[in-house]
Amino acid sequence: MKKLIVITLALVLVLSLVIGSGVAVADKPQDDEGVYNGNGAPSGEHVTLNIIGVQNPKTQPMTYSADDPSGRSTIFVKLSGTTRIYLYDGGDIDDLANWKDAFAVLDANGTDGRAEFQLGNPDYDAYVIGGDMTGVDTVCDYLIVARPLGKPDGYTTMTTCAELTASALFGMLPASDRKEINNAIDTVTGAYISVQPVPAEFTFRHKGKESFENVTAYLTSIVFQVTLYDEEDNVIGVYYVRVPIFDDMLENEYWKYDNNGLKLLQVRFYPIETDVTYADAPYLPQ
Repeated sequence: MKKLIVITLALVLVLSLVIGSGVAVADKPQDDEGVYNGNGAPSGEHVTLNIIGVQNPKTQPMTYSADDPSGRSTIFVKLSGTTRIYLYDGGDIDDLANWKDAFAVLDANGTDGRAEFQLGNPDYDAYVIGGDMTGVDTVCDYLIVARPLGKPDGYTTMTTCAELTASALFGMLPASDRKEINNAIDTVTGAYISVQPVPAEFTFRHKGKESFENVTAYLTSIVFQVTLYDEEDNVIGVYYVRVPIFDDMLENEYWKYDNNGLKLLQVRFYPIETDVTYADAPYLPQ
């Protein structure tokens, strides 16, 4: 049973993250909480995914099944260019005897433009950011942290994308004469691109030590921007809706990984409940 976690977001103050252990830590983890290591990552068991940028395409077979996973922890992507990492539902990690079984590399060769990764169902509700949150579950079943490594100055843009298959998104919003989704569309797949990519400062490789950052909200959901119009085509308002991956209204979810020379993005998954509303601040009413 998930814990009910209430977070008060302050636009000027540092964002907070509340994890299932009950320990509240700043978005930039503090070592003295006794939960985090010096690299910004939690202590304890986890699954690691290394996304490695390479100059030359891989040619050997690197595909596996969820029933017969390789156990590998790497996906190879283009050093410069786009790789789409398609996502598959590994199930509810609370229902697994070994939660790590929910996470697996299914296609490690993304140098041909496509890779595949299985991860646990985040198991939270779609919601209107800044709307009525009564009875809404915003707690992801796990935590994702990431950091860039390798040669300095490389970076990547990593964004969740998906196709919208149902009108349920519009049903979450006030009545209007017309509703328009403003998200950019991936011209290759036709999928919507979230308006909330992983922040650029999280993926740029600086000189020296890099710390892990919380990327749970960015990699487990797509944020839609929707404009509402009245019958005279005047704007009523602009709304933002966070929809978790594997929600019934989505299909063909993937991470669009636009690499610009980043050698390695290290991603870790922990069985720590994480409230994704820490990332809502940019879209809350002013």
